[in-house]
Amino acid sequence: MLRRFLYLDTETLGEYLSGLEDGVRESIERRKLSGKNAEGGVDAKVFTAKAGGARETEESATFSDSPNSKFERLLELCQEAPDVASWVDVANPDVDFSDIGIGAVFDVECEVYIPEAVKALAASGGMADALAQLENMLPFVSIFDPNAAQGLPDQREREAMRGFLGAFGGKVVAVGEFDESEWRIAGQLDDRYLRSDIEGRARVFGKVSNRWGASKWKPLLALPGSNLLSREQRRALERRRPEPNEEDQYLEGPALMLDILAIYR
Repeated sequence: MLRRFLYLDTETLGEYLSGLEDGVRESIERRKLSGKNAEGGVDAKVFTAKAGGARETEESATFSDSPNSKFERLLELCQEAPDVASWVDVANPDVDFSDIGIGAVFDVECEVYIPEAVKALAASGGMADALAQLENMLPFVSIFDPNAAQGLPDQREREAMRGFLGAFGGKVVAVGEFDESEWRIAGQLDDRYLRSDIEGRARVFGKVSNRWGASKWKPLLALPGSNLLSREQRRALERRRPEPNEEDQYLEGPALMLDILAIYR
């Protein structure tokens, strides 16, 4: 299968693969040996000779172990040894997710996206880009209108906003939804491994790290791994149902939290 990765955590990919292969493979060498009988003549002005015998040719090539080939092997190993990899074949989320455990690994197709509330606070785009544009424009604002800067955030406020945005640590949250199931999946993505925009139909490969049932909510800004809120603050948010105007900032169960390894088409 030809895969186009929107996201691929190459560091975790190497760790998973080394655990199943008992080591890390950097490259692979392939050799091709072929043999055939040959008969030929040598003509010269003085003599003519005929020689016959077997001839062998050998071709060798060394291939580097690319992230794409590593993922292909990992997927094959998981499917060949499901008990070792804690692999789950997901055909129907309502059935297959009902008793899935922490640590289970699966690959599933869904509609995946990054919620708008998360995009606004991401390290790139949203408020971060708006803040950068504002700071680039400020030196020139007073040239055209000395009073134009009034009402805009001052240096202290901009530093506070930058610290608030930096609390995410270069991570965003992706959510996956299914056409005929109430189940949802979610997981944090590291900006370093993003290859393209996360939007639309795709396959998600991940490992279950948490789960919660129907009628329970988890705030997107307080999902595990976020540096924005303390553990006590996250637990306090989880105990309260969101207000009607806050529902887009929460993820309603039934849902699974994943350590997402890859998103691809």
